[in-house]
Amino acid sequence: MTGSDIKEQMRARAWAAIFMAGGTAGAIDFLYASTMMMMAGQPATRAWMGVAGALFGKNMVIEIGLPMAAVGAALHFLITISAAAIFYVAAKWQPILLKHRLVSAVVFGLLFFLAMNYVIVPLSLIGRPIYVGASRIARELLTHIIVIGLPISLITAWRLNRKRTVHTGRLEPA
Repeated sequence: MTGSDIKEQMRARAWAAIFMAGGTAGAIDFLYASTMMMMAGQPATRAWMGVAGALFGKNMVIEIGLPMAAVGAALHFLITISAAAIFYVAAKWQPILLKHRLVSAVVFGLLFFLAMNYVIVPLSLIGRPIYVGASRIARELLTHIIVIGLPISLITAWRLNRKRTVHTGRLEPA
């Protein structure tokens, strides 16, 4: 096996870890948001049309209709997979994130929530944070820690530790 083969294999494993972590977090959050929307008496697609509206605007979403829910869902997964990529790079750079998985999950979930609610969404066509009020912020913060932070941290740590086991034949501390 050549050096370029090893690099390509490592790159493929990195992408697999990122897609697994981001896809899992995205799927859990997708189910959570869809369920919450239906519990509020709305169709699940409304949540995903709202995501599309952040990029394309409310008028375009209304004009195009239901297909925009698929666009919104795709954007949602793009965001969660991007978040997993950020965490993966950070964990490679700072292996202590792997050693302290649960603390990393809480901090990452918190940072993800803050970035989305106070930076990304206000810079979108929505133009303001979507979660307001102390109880709503507390609920959504806890949700982001559980459905985004935990799966991304735990799966990334598992996949990176698995790589060390494959390469050395034994599990080394992170």
